Amino acid sequence: MNNYFSNFILFIFFFLFNIFIISILFLIISYLLLILCVPLLIFFERRLLGVFQLRLGLFIYFLNAFFIFIADFLKILSKFNVFLFSYNFILLFLFCLIFVIFSVISLLFLPFNFLNNNYFIFYLLFLILLSFIPFFFSVFIYFSNSIFSYIGNLRSILLLLSYELSLNFSIIILLLILKNYYFLISFYKFFVLIPIIFILFICFMSDASRVPFDLIEGESELVSGFNTELSLSLFLLVFFGEYILLFVFIIVIYLSSLNFLVSLFIFIYIRALLVRFFYLYIIKLFWYYYLFFLTFSFFFYYLI
Repeated sequence: MNNYFSNFILFIFFFLFNIFIISILFLIISYLLLILCVPLLIFFERRLLGVFQLRLGLFIYFLNAFFIFIADFLKILSKFNVFLFSYNFILLFLFCLIFVIFSVISLLFLPFNFLNNNYFIFYLLFLILLSFIPFFFSVFIYFSNSIFSYIGNLRSILLLLSYELSLNFSIIILLLILKNYYFLISFYKFFVLIPIIFILFICFMSDASRVPFDLIEGESELVSGFNTELSLSLFLLVFFGEYILLFVFIIVIYLSSLNFLVSLFIFIYIRALLVRFFYLYIIKLFWYYYLFFLTFSFFFYYLI
């Protein structure tokens, strides 16, 4: 009897152990597939920008210039690291590596099922994650010891103070509206939901530092910021981390639907269509208009 019982315990143990191993392998494979989406996202962006800007070279070469994309990547790998005497290389490399790890961890906070009641917790964790992102760029700029990076750091902090309040406010209002089970009967509240989603989209673009809100690298005196001050390993780490965060933003903006190609197309189309906005206009946009409208929407939702 004891022999049967011990065999049964061993069977349960190995069964649970196999399930654990399969779950870990499935999680690793899923993360690798999501990380492999980053080069595809970059290639898709370059293809669309080539179409919008009428660069016919992308259509002449074999496989729609896919090998040109690979050649550019190999060209970056063939470069060598160039560091100024003012750089603190060890701390700079460490924080760039932490930024990439932090970006990969952000994939854990994606709420893929909005019918689940836990999506509110996922979004709160995502808000906490967003608040840490400018910290990495500020630390990177501090250890680069460059006056041009210092100007970009001041702009990023001021822009962060502008859009962070509107971003958090709009997400909280959106979650409170979606959590209301009587929302489907109140059709007039749907008109409040549309501009809030639009403001959320603008705030995400500002957080992702995409055109026309890439003011950290903006203006002629900054000379494209990270693209000229970094090389090889550091540039690849920052570039890879930024596109992982962009991938996360696109999924969150499209309300966690796997069919997020529309949102991806809008992101790339805006980059091809618009130029950088004037810095003062963006500050006024967030503080004078968006914040006032979100405050009005909050009282409109609860009082009417």
